[in-house]
Amino acid sequence: MFNGACVMIVEDYALLSNGFRVFYRCWLPEGDFKTLIIGSHGFTANSGIYSNVGLEFASYGYGFCMHDQRGHGRTASDLDKGYVNSFNEFLEDLEYFTLFARERYGGEKIVLLGHSMGGLIVLLYVGKIGRVGNLVIGCSPAVKIPIKKTHKFLLAILSAITPRKKIKFASSSGTLKEVDSELKNIIRDSDLALKEASARLLYELLKAQEEFWEYVNKIRIPVLLVHGKKDDLIPVEASVRTYELLGAEVKELKTYENMGHNLFHEPGWKEVVKDIAKWIENTVKT
Repeated sequence: MFNGACVMIVEDYALLSNGFRVFYRCWLPEGDFKTLIIGSHGFTANSGIYSNVGLEFASYGYGFCMHDQRGHGRTASDLDKGYVNSFNEFLEDLEYFTLFARERYGGEKIVLLGHSMGGLIVLLYVGKIGRVGNLVIGCSPAVKIPIKKTHKFLLAILSAITPRKKIKFASSSGTLKEVDSELKNIIRDSDLALKEASARLLYELLKAQEEFWEYVNKIRIPVLLVHGKKDDLIPVEASVRTYELLGAEVKELKTYENMGHNLFHEPGWKEVVKDIAKWIENTVKT
């Protein structure tokens, strides 16, 4: 369907080449587009929560597609909500969904963009596998998660013994913690944000953010890192360190003085999208 701004919105399920079925959304500008952005959402979230982001990128002439990750949103069955067997499954799904979306909707250039856990997914994928993607963007990437060693040890035990044991969160969704009031009528499926997650998913996330540092210098395609200086979940220093260790020749770190972790849902989010769109435009030309 088309919205008032002539953006085609697609909501559908896709059977990926690895045999896994995901729910996804795309926001496609009217007419042809040359660059397709593949979005990767954050922990507990889903594609509907990034509806404003998809619409905004489409207004700049970019296609934007995002699937609900395993264990999240409409992709997850009741049994699998908040569960993933291995973090590598996120990386595999990212690759196969990218191939699906490019074949179905087009795009000469592919940009991998992830927020929070999604930022870790796209960056780790590029460093570790890297078969798809011309540019990569990490927004508040969860590459350095502050956690006590005792808590990590406990999660390791639970993951091994009772991997599907659910752990409840203090709040339903960090993504919507400080949502801009104008977005409340745009975002979708906020009620599907996870309120609990399995011990296995939580432990796999912690293992993946440690593994990332083994591959950061293997990231060679152009990289943009975006981080709010008031981020109280993932310290901005994590992106600073990532920037320093990247193997890419073309790289940029952009920080926002008065923004926190939820760059796409706080006041000022349109400026973030504008800056990213400009970086993509300039980088694709080089």
